[in-house]
Amino acid sequence: MNNNSRHTAAGGEQEVRILRPIARLDEWPRIGDPASPGPIIAVIDVETEGLDPETDRVIEIAAALVQSYAEGRITSIVGKAYGLQDPGRPLTPKIAVLTGLSDAKLEGQAIDIGKVTAVIARADAILAHGAQFDAGFVRRLLPGVAHLPWVCSLNDIDWRGHGFDGRSLGHLLMQQSLFARKAHTAGDDVTATINLLATVLPNGRTVLAEALANAQVTTIRIDVEGETFDAKADLKRRGYRFDWSRKLWSSEVGELEADYEESWITRHYPRLRVRRTLITWHERYC
Repeated sequence: MNNNSRHTAAGGEQEVRILRPIARLDEWPRIGDPASPGPIIAVIDVETEGLDPETDRVIEIAAALVQSYAEGRITSIVGKAYGLQDPGRPLTPKIAVLTGLSDAKLEGQAIDIGKVTAVIARADAILAHGAQFDAGFVRRLLPGVAHLPWVCSLNDIDWRGHGFDGRSLGHLLMQQSLFARKAHTAGDDVTATINLLATVLPNGRTVLAEALANAQVTTIRIDVEGETFDAKADLKRRGYRFDWSRKLWSSEVGELEADYEESWITRHYPRLRVRRTLITWHERYC
């Protein structure tokens, strides 16, 4: 969905990209009832007072339900939910700047858990740009939607493979010839994410269609346990990352790759233990 035009200057041909503002949710064109309805997706963003879902609290949540065609085209916005939450303690200056929220704005505020849950529970799946972060907070805040699978528009798209040179939400929008008027509040980021989902990748599929398809692919998580100091350089080269919460090296691979990875590790580092876990879109962002 690039709006690029070429202008010839004295120095030769020059490419210019024209950026259009993203559509607000109340401006979203309703296409009508789809002949082949696809899933309803709850697009979510949370702002929090910290990074740990076990100890830090959600201070802002926004969600919008999108109805799609089976082909992944968004036909309409069919529901919205929003809430602010007083965490009961002052925000740090860094969080206040990042979120645009203040102690005064949050004082006495409480998220209506029942109302927000009722909206999100209508969805077939939840999507966030960076779901690994949002999912932990949402599951703790809204246990009534903990059964829903998750999709990540950040990690469930091979952005670099499609020719994009970054993955942040604002940067991806600009590479699709769009820009967000505002950013970083939960509501603004939900609006921006939905606009990104509606754009088309170089392969002709919408971002939403691609993310949904990739999210539903079953993978195997390879966990490497034991004294990994001597192996860490090799593990990093093979795409493993250190999971600080579980204190081990881990990689998520396709089912066909899992046997090879286990064989390679046991052959080169026989003292290490390899554990395999089947991962679906219900477990991927737990």
